[in-house]
Amino acid sequence: MTPHLPDRSRSSLRDVPFLLALLAGVVLRVVVMVAYRPALLFPDSFSYLERAHHFTFLRSRPGGYSLFLWPILHLTDSLTAVALVQHLLGLLLAVLCYAFLMRRGLPWWGATLAVLPLLLDPLQLVLEQYALTDVLFETLLVTACLAMLWRHRPRLGEVLLAGMLVGCAGTVRGAGTFVLAVFLVAAVCLRLHWTKVVALGLAGLAPMAVYATFMHQEFGSFAVSTSGPRFLYARLAPIVHCDGVRLPPHLRPLCPSEPVGDRPDANYYMWGGHRSAQWHIGPANDRAAELRIVKDFDRRMVRAQPLVYGRAVLADFARGFAPSRTSDVPGYPASYWLFDDHYWSLDTFSAYTQHRADRYGVTSDPAAAAALTAYQHRVRLPGPLAAALLALAALAVAGVGRARRCGDRVAIYLLSAACVVPLLTGAALSGFSWRYQLPQIPLLPLAGALGLAALLRGRAPGRPAEPASPGLLARAEARTRVPAVVLALLVAVATGLLAAAVVVESGWVAPLWAGAGGGVLAVAVLVVLLVSWARSRAAGRPAAT
Repeated sequence: MTPHLPDRSRSSLRDVPFLLALLAGVVLRVVVMVAYRPALLFPDSFSYLERAHHFTFLRSRPGGYSLFLWPILHLTDSLTAVALVQHLLGLLLAVLCYAFLMRRGLPWWGATLAVLPLLLDPLQLVLEQYALTDVLFETLLVTACLAMLWRHRPRLGEVLLAGMLVGCAGTVRGAGTFVLAVFLVAAVCLRLHWTKVVALGLAGLAPMAVYATFMHQEFGSFAVSTSGPRFLYARLAPIVHCDGVRLPPHLRPLCPSEPVGDRPDANYYMWGGHRSAQWHIGPANDRAAELRIVKDFDRRMVRAQPLVYGRAVLADFARGFAPSRTSDVPGYPASYWLFDDHYWSLDTFSAYTQHRADRYGVTSDPAAAAALTAYQHRVRLPGPLAAALLALAALAVAGVGRARRCGDRVAIYLLSAACVVPLLTGAALSGFSWRYQLPQIPLLPLAGALGLAALLRGRAPGRPAEPASPGLLARAEARTRVPAVVLALLVAVATGLLAAAVVVESGWVAPLWAGAGGGVLAVAVLVVLLVSWARSRAAGRPAAT
């Protein structure tokens, strides 16, 4: 006869599988730290490390990661400490994500399965050992989501914390620049008070604004990084056709002479020893004028060949869901992010790079490295499964079936969009690299697990029904005494005009197309506002007896 366990004992036992998985994650990270000492290095690593010792602003990339490294290196002067801190961040994220899913009503086994990629995935492990921005960016992104979603209606302090974390993520990697918009949409969908929405926006903009102010003092440009046009040029140069595009004579030298298919990769056009034409255009020693010329070329080529550019971006986005992580992209070999039986990360780089690495005393343990090399072929988050999790999240956000009343649709939206937006931004500006796919590992399992639960069960057991409350439009109608239809029309027209004006001013899209896009956006906003208003009125109407 099976003894009856009290509720407290059963509650403790349910966490045992997660604790065992956490222990496995700790053991794997110890093996990684033994295998590749003191940390894995990449050419980008040296720039971050040098700026951590003597901080300076650079045009090419944001410096938030170097600021993160500064206290670690000044306290310990050890790369081993950098790797250790990043491994601890990965373990901390797993604990937080597990606790979050349990708070949202998932069963222990579902919450444990959802955090296994964070604990065990080889890409997560290898990037935690690298002195690169990716793990810090992932940590800021995920903790911002959890701060925003820890309560179903976040308090002001949690909103401010989420905004600050998102803003800091934008100073670590350029791919985080647009994520704040995702959080603002979530805040509106959660029907937070307007003061919280404004506070979220200001808190998110503050870190980037402070950093951009120092950049303006240094380089005369109010931006987190001034190299966006250069990265985009390197993205476009291998794929665009200059034939048939009207270009001023001063832009013609930026057109590659080789036919498409025979050109060097994007890595060459950005970093190829400054042999690319973008580094030798315009007045001598005038970087600002040179950057304006490159930016003008980028705008003209995107406007002339939007389908070519769009196909390339979507192809790189889809490549992140491939069944295997061994597929190479020209200029960005997959081998950089796969374990090997020796200290492989600098094999293909110059003697100068090797010499700089030797100063850190890099070495490897053959037995541990061989074990990790074998391990990575057996355990990972498969790309098709990640795509399926994203699809489940999308269905739940759309309110399919029982998900309509689950109460988690905003949370699922935020988790999935906070992953997709950086992936698309990276694909649009930098192209494809497996390291850029790291946000998939924590965020898609969280979104997919909540999405599947919403589709199968609807509202979580024990969660009280959400009281019907008037939407923003209904409240505005009551306060202003202006009909809701008129208010919705005014907001929609203003949104469409503002969007069209911003797009026209950017120079990326012709005025006709910008106007058409603004009109479509205005209609979409009008429909959403009116449907929301109609639903809020229907929910507040007493049932017929």
